[in-house]
Amino acid sequence: MIKGFTVFIFCLLGIPATLFSQELSLQVIVPLAGLASEKSISYSQTVGETAIEIIGCSGFVFTQGFQQPGFIVRTDDVWPKGTGVKVYPNPVTDLVTIELWGESAITFRVDIININGNIVMSERKVFNVKFWNKDPLNVENLIRGFYLVRVYSEDGILYRTFKIEKL
Repeated sequence: MIKGFTVFIFCLLGIPATLFSQELSLQVIVPLAGLASEKSISYSQTVGETAIEIIGCSGFVFTQGFQQPGFIVRTDDVWPKGTGVKVYPNPVTDLVTIELWGESAITFRVDIININGNIVMSERKVFNVKFWNKDPLNVENLIRGFYLVRVYSEDGILYRTFKIEKL
C-alpha cells in the first residue's frame, strides 16, 4: 500500500512540470548575431544557441526553438505565391527591409511602433497589380531599443506584427 501511495505522490509531483513545460519565451538574447545578404543569397546566424530542428517546405524554412544558422538561396525568377510580408534584418542598425508580395491590387500600411505604443514611422503603399516589392526603410535616427513593425492591408486580408531590435 505504501509503495502505491509513493508512486501516486511521485506522479502528482510530476504533473505541474509537464503542464508548464512549454511556457518558454519566444525571444532569445544572444551575445553575437549577424545577417549578411546579397541580391540572391541571405545568411543569418547567431552564436551561443542550440539548434533544435529545421524543417523545409516549399521554399520556406521553419525552425523549432531558436534561430539556427542557415543559407537561403533565392533566384529572382521565382515569384512568391499568395500575399505575404517579411521584415529583415533583425537586429537592425540603419535599414530595415519590408518585403511585400501579392497576386492582386492591395493597399498596405506599415507602422513602426516604439515600446511606449507610439507610432514613430508610418507609410502607405498602394499596389494596383501583382507585385513583389522590397523596400528598405531608414531607421538610422531611431534610438536603440525594441520596436514593433505592423504591416496590414486596408481590406483586412493581411495583418502581421514583427518585433525588431534597433542597435
